[in-house]
Amino acid sequence: MRDRDLFELELNKFARKSLPITCHFDLTYHCNLNCIHCYIVENSIPELKTEEVKNILKELASAGILFLKFSGGEILCREDFFEIADYARKLHFSVDFITNGTLIDEELADKISALHPFKVSISIYSTDPRVHDGITGVRGSLDNSMKAVKLLREKNLWVNILDVVMQQNINDYFQVFEFAKKWGSHFKLDTQVTPKINGDNSPVKFQVDDDDIFKLRMDPIVRGLDEEDLNDLENPASDLDSFIKDIPCGAGHNFFYISPYGDVFPCVQFPIYCGNLKIESFKWIWNHSLNMLKVRSIRLSRLSGCSTCDDLDYCHFCPGLAYVEGGDMESSYPRACQDSMINRKIRELK
Repeated sequence: MRDRDLFELELNKFARKSLPITCHFDLTYHCNLNCIHCYIVENSIPELKTEEVKNILKELASAGILFLKFSGGEILCREDFFEIADYARKLHFSVDFITNGTLIDEELADKISALHPFKVSISIYSTDPRVHDGITGVRGSLDNSMKAVKLLREKNLWVNILDVVMQQNINDYFQVFEFAKKWGSHFKLDTQVTPKINGDNSPVKFQVDDDDIFKLRMDPIVRGLDEEDLNDLENPASDLDSFIKDIPCGAGHNFFYISPYGDVFPCVQFPIYCGNLKIESFKWIWNHSLNMLKVRSIRLSRLSGCSTCDDLDYCHFCPGLAYVEGGDMESSYPRACQDSMINRKIRELK
C-alpha cells in the first residue's frame, strides 16, 4: 500500500468521526498586492490581536488539530507573524505558509527556514513580468516572488508554486512549470477562479472557458499533474471508503477555515458563518453550530440533480461553490457539471 493510501486511510478515520485536523487560518486580509482575481474583501472590523490569535491556537491544539495553513492577505504584512508562527510550532502544529513572497529577503528566508514549515506556497502566474505584474497590480512583483523561491529552495525548503490560469496568462503556464522544475519546486496549476467572499462574482470573468480548459488539460504536462486525481476518481476504491465517497469534501468533517476576525467557516470558499472564536469556543462551534452540522450532513447520493448523473464519478462537487454560485449547498451548479464532463472526456481519450 502506498504511503498516500495509508495517509488517506487515516484521514478517512478522522472524517468518519468528524474529527478536525486541518485549519486554514487567514491571519490578515491586508496585502501589498492587488491581484485582479482576489477573493478577499476587506472591511473596517479590527483583526485579531496577537494574544487573541495565540489563545485560538492553544484552543485548536487542545482540540487535536494537527495541520495549520497560515495565509492571507499577505501573512508577512503582520508585524507579529513570526511571533505567531513560532508559537504555533511550539504547540507542535505542522505549518504551511501561503505567501506572495514579495517581502522575503535573505533575513526573512532565514527566519522562515528556522520555523521548519512543511511547505511554503508562492503564486507565480507567468515568467513574463508584463503578464504576472499585470495580474498582481504591482510592478516588480514577479522578480521579488521568483527571488523568494530561489532563497527558500537554497535553504532546502519545500516550495509549492501555485499558478491560477486565467485569460490573461493561459499561454504562460509552461514557462512557470519550467521555472518550478529548475528550482526543484512542486508545481500546482488551477483553473478555478472563485467569487469574492461577499458573493461578488466579478473575479469569475477572468476564468478561461470550457474549450480552453479542455485543451489545457489535454497538454501532457497538465495531464501528468492531473493523472493521480483522475485515477482516484476512476478507481474510488473499496467498500471501506463508501462513506467517504459519499462526502463531497472534507469541509466541516476534518477541515475548517478561520478569518482574521475570528469567524469560523467550513472552508475558505464556503462563506456560511458558523461562529466566532472571540465569543464561542472552537469545540462548541465544531460540535453544535447548526450551519456546521448542516454542512456535515451533505451527501453526494442525495444531491438535487446529481445522484443519478452519469458523470458523478468524475465530479469534484464543491458545496461552497454551489452555495456561492447557486445559493444551495446541496444542488448542482454549472461549473461542477462542466468540469465533470471534461474529466470524463479526458479519461475516455486516455
